[in-house]
Amino acid sequence: MTEEERYLFDVRGYMILNQVLSEKELVALNATFDEKQERSENPNAGRARYLGLMSWGKDYRDLIDHPALVPYLEGILGDDFRLDHDYAEHMIEGGAGELHFNGTPYSTMYHYNVQDNKIHCGLVSVAWALKDVPSGAGGFCCVPGSHKSSFPPPISITCVGEPSVCVEQISCAAGSAVIFTEALRHGTLAWTAPTQRRTLFYKYSPRYISWWGTYYDPKAYDYTTSQQKVLRAPYISRPSNQKTEKGYIISPS
Repeated sequence: MTEEERYLFDVRGYMILNQVLSEKELVALNATFDEKQERSENPNAGRARYLGLMSWGKDYRDLIDHPALVPYLEGILGDDFRLDHDYAEHMIEGGAGELHFNGTPYSTMYHYNVQDNKIHCGLVSVAWALKDVPSGAGGFCCVPGSHKSSFPPPISITCVGEPSVCVEQISCAAGSAVIFTEALRHGTLAWTAPTQRRTLFYKYSPRYISWWGTYYDPKAYDYTTSQQKVLRAPYISRPSNQKTEKGYIISPS
């Protein structure tokens, strides 16, 4: 991250990587999405969620550590981040979802703070847009800066049915990625564009946190060494001079 990018992410709570996926990547990802949607229980639902993206093929697994994404995850979460969970959504019409999370009340699971010139964040979302998200079309929205709010959000800005003027809809072109801290107050505006919304969510955490509560099998597919590292279950590093015995850490005498 550049100093400017880090500053603006800290101020806003989100950033956009514009059109980082190639046309070839988008074609492949959308073709698989077409197939999965057609086979779903209700392909014409106004809004639907899909789990288990790692089973959707190599094109989806390659997003785990996409080279355009990794430097930003390292800047926000540190070098040893992990993929906590993933899912996809489509929206055809309607489908608004209330705003959730906020800087206050504080949560150890999706916290955000800066200490010693370093960002500390409990959960970071990467929302890949497989279709254009025009201005005013709906979809992802947030209250910029709310990840650092010192007060709980008032009811007047909780509902997205009649969104407050402080709620910002984030538009972007297909192939872009919106990176945001889950501490940001965010949600989903009703979708109004003639084409459907397609978004892939890859959510990352520091190595010692598990949000979803389930873990990936790093050997389940043709993962690279780098991807296997990102898919590790949570763990805490211990000093190199400490020894373990039957699960306990033994301090050197």
